[in-house]
Amino acid sequence: MKYDELEIVSGSIYKTYFKFTFPNMIGLIAMSSVSLVDGYFVSRYVSSVALAAVNIIIPLITVVFGISIMLTIGVAVLIGKYLGERKEYKAAAVFTKVIITITVMSLFFTAYCFIFSENVSRLLGANDEIMVYAVPYLKMVSIFFLFQSLEYCLSVMIRTDGNPYLASTAVLFGAVLNFILDYIFIVHMNMGISGAALGTGLSFMASTFLILLHFFFKKGRLYLTCRIGKWKEIIYASYNGSSELLSEASVAVVAYLFNNIMVQRLGTYGVEAFTVINYALWAANMLCYAVGDSLVPLISINFGALKYTRIQKIISLSRISVIFIGLFVFALFTFIPEKIIATFLNPVSDKDAFDTALIFADYVKYAFLFIGLNIIFSSSFTAFQKPLHSVAVAVSRGLMLPVAFILIMPLFLGEKGIYAAVPLAEAVTTILGFILWRNTLVLKECAEINDYWDSLFFRQV
Repeated sequence: MKYDELEIVSGSIYKTYFKFTFPNMIGLIAMSSVSLVDGYFVSRYVSSVALAAVNIIIPLITVVFGISIMLTIGVAVLIGKYLGERKEYKAAAVFTKVIITITVMSLFFTAYCFIFSENVSRLLGANDEIMVYAVPYLKMVSIFFLFQSLEYCLSVMIRTDGNPYLASTAVLFGAVLNFILDYIFIVHMNMGISGAALGTGLSFMASTFLILLHFFFKKGRLYLTCRIGKWKEIIYASYNGSSELLSEASVAVVAYLFNNIMVQRLGTYGVEAFTVINYALWAANMLCYAVGDSLVPLISINFGALKYTRIQKIISLSRISVIFIGLFVFALFTFIPEKIIATFLNPVSDKDAFDTALIFADYVKYAFLFIGLNIIFSSSFTAFQKPLHSVAVAVSRGLMLPVAFILIMPLFLGEKGIYAAVPLAEAVTTILGFILWRNTLVLKECAEINDYWDSLFFRQV
């Protein structure tokens, strides 16, 4: 595949942007639907307590997934730069090293979580009622950590290699397969929560093998090679992508904190309510991450090719995209929150959890107006190889501010303070993102991006 054929640096900006963003969005929607489908079948055919057990384990899954994201996004910047410079052999070496690293990391977590599943579940906040479901779920889901991590990594790599449609097709295939397997394992075979984990794991495995065919047959410019060179690039990539890990780890910490506070204050039904809200936050984040992840190869490749004007327009388009996504999700939780929550919780049999989730949703909906903007800030800084700025945004929105607000605001507002913690953290982070962007010379050669981007944004508003 020729470099110019990708149209990243020479074709229509709008066509190139949507060529990368739209398939990525479809893929990540499909990926996020896996969790939503699991939640639906578990809540309907097992129990709401089992749904709470799934949410108890999610922080751990998020950390494992976050390490994969860190390595993938950090490496994608290097690979994009090498491809922009037409140094395919260097790109292939980095690609091979990240696959090896993710494989070793995933197998370690699998062994640890399978052997110490009870201890890990208890550590994550499971009480005796939830433990019955949490342990078997963790054992089963841990077996497939490798395929979950590789699916994400390979889907990003194949998009960077100029084939975003194959990545989306593979992930979409996995999502459809997960729905079918969940229905078979949970409804017909009565495997309970273990069936949900097994269906999800097999769907990840199928998607991974489908994407691997592209690289094994060397259909693009990325391929597995024995000439991998030194490993210092992986260390640098980990550093550059550290904001992505911190973002995911922060989500895990906040989810852990929320789970424990809900158990202490409201009992099991509090965790059930938060689980539903967490699904909504996860889905919104995935939609915006689809835009943010697309920025990394688009910016890095154009950066390597010295196409600074194209970078300006790409960033502007991404900003517009996440604004529309945020408004859409906000509208859903404004006008039909009951229908969304009723998908997972029965208004009659799960009344306490249902009512709590409604109150939660009335506060959390404001977070959707800021989530996308913060993700764009973080992704842009990563693509420009400004990891400290990206880390600042990621840690602020995902860890420092939510934790501070969760611990402090209930002292003044009671339970309402818990519900308001997330949207307030996202709003403050957006302000921080603008300050960092305006006061940092992100790219010397195209410093005018600051004025261009900001002026365009305010015109849009």
